[in-house]
Amino acid sequence: MRKLLLIALLLCMGAVICGSPVATLAADKPVEISTCWMDESPGFNIWYAKKMGWDKEEGLDIKMLLFNSGPAQMEALPAKEWVLGSTGVGGQLIGGIRYNIYSVAPIISEGDVHVLYLRPDSPAAKVKGYNPKYPNVYGSPETVKGMKILYTSQTTVHYMIGKWLSILGLTEADVTLVNMEQPSAVPAFEKGIGDAVCLWAPFTFVADSRKWQRAGTMTDMDCITVSSLVGDKKWCDENPALVAKFLRVYLRGSNMLREEGPSPRIIKEYRQYMNEFAGIRMTDDEAKLDLQIHPRWSYEETMALLDRTKGDSQADKWQNSVADFFGSIKRFSPAEIQKFKDAKINTDKFLKQVQMPIPSYK
Repeated sequence: MRKLLLIALLLCMGAVICGSPVATLAADKPVEISTCWMDESPGFNIWYAKKMGWDKEEGLDIKMLLFNSGPAQMEALPAKEWVLGSTGVGGQLIGGIRYNIYSVAPIISEGDVHVLYLRPDSPAAKVKGYNPKYPNVYGSPETVKGMKILYTSQTTVHYMIGKWLSILGLTEADVTLVNMEQPSAVPAFEKGIGDAVCLWAPFTFVADSRKWQRAGTMTDMDCITVSSLVGDKKWCDENPALVAKFLRVYLRGSNMLREEGPSPRIIKEYRQYMNEFAGIRMTDDEAKLDLQIHPRWSYEETMALLDRTKGDSQADKWQNSVADFFGSIKRFSPAEIQKFKDAKINTDKFLKQVQMPIPSYK
């Protein structure tokens, strides 16, 4: 009996020292995290990271879900379809008002990502710089009033159209807005529907290839917005270490793009990502341009955008500007806009937990 007890004790000690098969399997099994993305550039970081196994190195198994717009992403949040991901300004606004999200990191400036287009023979295409404060913006009150404009409601392009109209001294009441998802807007405009269309990349590449007249970018109209990494607030607060690991994976991809740029190797990978995940075929030139207009911020730059030591951060100011616009056109009530501002969805607390240094991509 004593011999049996001794053997059992030795086996237990061995399991503790060497690690039992059950304990090892449990420790080695990555944590599955469901994430949301759109058919655009930000998702490349995670797509490439999964291909290289970077998520597994952090103990994560990141799943990627595709959505057509920010509002669609937020509508899926109550069902817990995702817990982290990337969204634009529309998703950030709706998420902050209705779905209790964090913005855990601004990642990309969208200044040259969104473009407003006119038909080449449009009278508006012949008027440039009507408002001297915006010399590169096309159109005038007389040439734009009464237009039918294709757009995606409560997204960045909606904000951009509002800014364009205000530059020309007009409001939404002076035009007809036709809401449709981006993949539908391009063929609709091509078939003769609408007088103007507002698009985000990579759909802008199709528009440019068709020689549609650019009326201006967000940079031209001085209405910068950003793509941000967001998360379900409750889940993030309960799993801060997992959020930090996710950010570490994402920033590793950002560092790669910052260091290597749109090299032939990166372009090849990017085209594969766009084709396989987003369902969009790109040429080498289009992939190169898409990468160039989506420059990633570094860890340090991201932290600076979230700095509130002197009041609202730059990220806060950008978001509040958008919120004020949607409030002015009564898409949200004054109470909802105030709720968004009070929520202060931007936070750097998860970035501060990212283990440094971030691993090299090489």
